[in-house]
Amino acid sequence: MGNAKHYILIFAVLLIAGGCGYRYAGQATALPEAIRSIAIPVFKNDSTEPGIEAVVTRAVIEKFERDGRLRVTSRENADAALNGTIEIYTLRPIAFDTNNNATAYRVKIRLRIRMEDKTGGSANRQTTMESQWDYTSNASITQTERAREAAIVKAAQYLGDSLVGYLFEGF
Repeated sequence: MGNAKHYILIFAVLLIAGGCGYRYAGQATALPEAIRSIAIPVFKNDSTEPGIEAVVTRAVIEKFERDGRLRVTSRENADAALNGTIEIYTLRPIAFDTNNNATAYRVKIRLRIRMEDKTGGSANRQTTMESQWDYTSNASITQTERAREAAIVKAAQYLGDSLVGYLFEGF
């Protein structure tokens, strides 16, 4: 009899949670059902880092493709368009050796995005997001530059994850 009460309690909790709009991660969407595809044109670059717009745009597109809830397509065929502007790129030293030489750096990217609902609905959204990634430098300029480029990619991937979360889960 004790087990039956236990199962009834679990069933009641699940029933209440289901009624509160609970969804499994990756299943919920804060977008209208009419939006099934999205265009992601190359972001505008207002930063001082040449070429960063291609890296960030590619990382965002890959995150949307991997997520799979929206089909990434051309602007003409899309239900929504995600336009972005890279506002700021900074590179700052964050650690130093005993001779005051920088041994670690932080890459920081700020992205302003605007989603346009092309279906005539009211799902237009706008926000600004930031991402950062740290890397270490060493005696080799080539290896340090590769580490910086990898840090930019990691920061861009984080921005992609954040955008997917923002558009689908609303946070």
